[in-house]
Amino acid sequence: MKTPQDFSNELKRRFTQMCMASKEGYKASPTERHRLEGFIQAGVYVGLIDNSSAKNTLETVYQDIFQEPMSTAAKPNASNWRLELRDYSLYDTPAYLRAPE
Repeated sequence: MKTPQDFSNELKRRFTQMCMASKEGYKASPTERHRLEGFIQAGVYVGLIDNSSAKNTLETVYQDIFQEPMSTAAKPNASNWRLELRDYSLYDTPAYLRAPE
C-alpha cells in the first residue's frame, strides 16, 4: 500500500521531469499536463495529499529548477508583443493593385 510520502515523492518526480523538459525547450503536451493534474486530483481524492500540500510541492520543485517563483512564469513576456509592432500598412492596398516586387 502506498503512503502519503510515496505519493509526494512520485509527484515531485513527475513534476521535476516536466520542468526539466521545459527548461530544455520542450513544451509539455496538454496530455502530460492533464495527467499530472489527474494524478494530483486522484491523490487528493484518496487522501494521500491535500491541495495546499500539492501546490507547495509544485512551487518548491519549480523554484529549485528555474530559480524563480512559479507566479512569475504566468506573467507575459515583453518579447511576445513584438509581433504587434510590425508595420502592416503595405497590406492596406489590395494585392491586385500593389506593384510586383
